[in-house]
Amino acid sequence: MSVTEAPVLLIDNNEARRKQLQAVFEFIEVSDVMASSSDSFKELMREGQKPPATIVLGACSSAEQMSQILEQLRISDANLPLILFKEDVDAGACPESLIHEAIGFIEQPIKYRQLLHVLQQAQLYRNNRETHAVGRASPELFRSLVGNSRSIRQVRKLIQQVAASDANVLILGESGTGKEVVARNLHYYSARREKPFVPINCGAIPADLLESELFGHEKGAFTGAITARQGRFEMAEGGSLFLDEIGDMSLHMQVKLLRVLQERTFERVGSNKSITSDVRIVAVTHRDL
Repeated sequence: MSVTEAPVLLIDNNEARRKQLQAVFEFIEVSDVMASSSDSFKELMREGQKPPATIVLGACSSAEQMSQILEQLRISDANLPLILFKEDVDAGACPESLIHEAIGFIEQPIKYRQLLHVLQQAQLYRNNRETHAVGRASPELFRSLVGNSRSIRQVRKLIQQVAASDANVLILGESGTGKEVVARNLHYYSARREKPFVPINCGAIPADLLESELFGHEKGAFTGAITARQGRFEMAEGGSLFLDEIGDMSLHMQVKLLRVLQERTFERVGSNKSITSDVRIVAVTHRDL
């Protein structure tokens, strides 16, 4: 499957490098590549030509010409992502302003995986810019998700893609990286937003009490159970159950949780009556599972 279905515009006065990159593009099934030197690229942009979705800008007659080319292309497409050659940057051939604008760099010799990654970054950049431009993102969404780097923008895009489904979600990340913020945004942007968001820290509750906390218990189920009690699954009915640090959950409890994930039913501790559960699980962990 092609990495990108939209045209890539390759401008480079280094003819050998230009032809080499064209061959690599063809290998990875980027079939729609417009390649040219800096002085003749306008001939490619004839009337009716499908506009490029990405520009790879290489050596030009001067650094000033590089800036002028990008400026001309962005008149008709302000969201055009820019990719530069790393060797041009290292040689000081690129204006500082373009280096800061670039979403990625192509290294020599050209590496297959690295090129794929750069093209995917370009596609993500374009999608994020277009989403922002037409105002499809809720102004209230992500208000506590700080940052505007490409990585954070990708997290925002993933939240939007996943939130609308009922799929259970596992969020991975080091402590302090805002996993609960992402989980709350997933709930907020979903159809369950009017229903409860119920958190529970799997690592803070002793293993022998966690089952009761999750599934509830009946009166007399164990010493101290003087009344029946709802568990977090019942409290989160119709909404989202946030399982914090699920990596700390015992294997015994993981087996019980698996049944709920598969069958969407559970029993309170001390009861043999099955309860149907309509809950979306959002789990997080800092561990390498």
